[in-house]
Amino acid sequence: MGGIGKTTLAKVVYNKLSNEFQDCSFIADIRESSKRKGISCLQNQLILDILKGNNHVSSIDEGIRIMESRFKCKKVLILLDDVDEIDELKTLVGKHDWFKMGSKIIITTRKKSVLDYAEVNCTYELKEITMDKSLILFSRHAFLRDSPLCGYESLSHEVVTTTRGLPLALEVIGSFLWRKKQVIWQDTLKELKEVPHEKVQKKLKISYDALPSKEQQMFLDIACFFIETYSRIASYMWDDCNLHSALGIERLSFMSLIKIGYNHEFIMHDQLRDLGRAIARQEDYHDLMNRSRLWVHEEALKVLQTNKVIVTSIVDLLSFYMISLD
Repeated sequence: MGGIGKTTLAKVVYNKLSNEFQDCSFIADIRESSKRKGISCLQNQLILDILKGNNHVSSIDEGIRIMESRFKCKKVLILLDDVDEIDELKTLVGKHDWFKMGSKIIITTRKKSVLDYAEVNCTYELKEITMDKSLILFSRHAFLRDSPLCGYESLSHEVVTTTRGLPLALEVIGSFLWRKKQVIWQDTLKELKEVPHEKVQKKLKISYDALPSKEQQMFLDIACFFIETYSRIASYMWDDCNLHSALGIERLSFMSLIKIGYNHEFIMHDQLRDLGRAIARQEDYHDLMNRSRLWVHEEALKVLQTNKVIVTSIVDLLSFYMISLD
């Protein structure tokens, strides 16, 4: 999941190990860079870092040939940050025998399938940080100290509780609230309870945008209706709608957008839940009848009552027309 601190932790490990290796390379933000610059550009960076020479490659295949033949004698440390596709792994680090024994390759990704393909020796899944540590992290950005200022304790605890241990949210929201008056804090807290802070939402939405349309619909359904619900209940509906529930659930899990609990229930981080509901609201902010999903009881009841009035009006009009004909 985006914003949980994968890159930060990986860089700490990379920097700690770098003194043990002569040849190191850190390729940042591969998901975005590969789209903007192309894989060949990333290959050039990797080759330059490891071989220390100007070996410009003009094609992906050429880059693979150079790395496969010339990296074998190199004991390397490589950090591949935010790998999104298996093809990115194939073209940047290929197979284990590309490198000398003792080499280490660190991979951060949102997709467990990438790690499965890489046949990694060790995996570490980051968890949300605890309440105490969340408050410290938030305070460092909101107050430039390890604890809230006097008078802001209650508000700080509410904000931290709302973010539920997501480091990116704590950092961005804390930075936004720095030196703000309490009235701004209160308004921000109200907004946070409806939807994540704008920058956090944009970051989290990367994973959602990468989903095929069918999985997007399933994600929105879970966010709006099926959190902590037995997964099979939703699957019956999705299968009837030709959404291929088994494949979709697996993909959502690989993307770390949901988890399946011990009782086969859907689990979703609150920030992701709020993101999904914000997307549903954006279908029409003003007219509830134009939204595909309504999860607030009062809003759903309002739409049903409105529809009842419309149906009654049509029936009355038809009755009047029939009476006039007679």
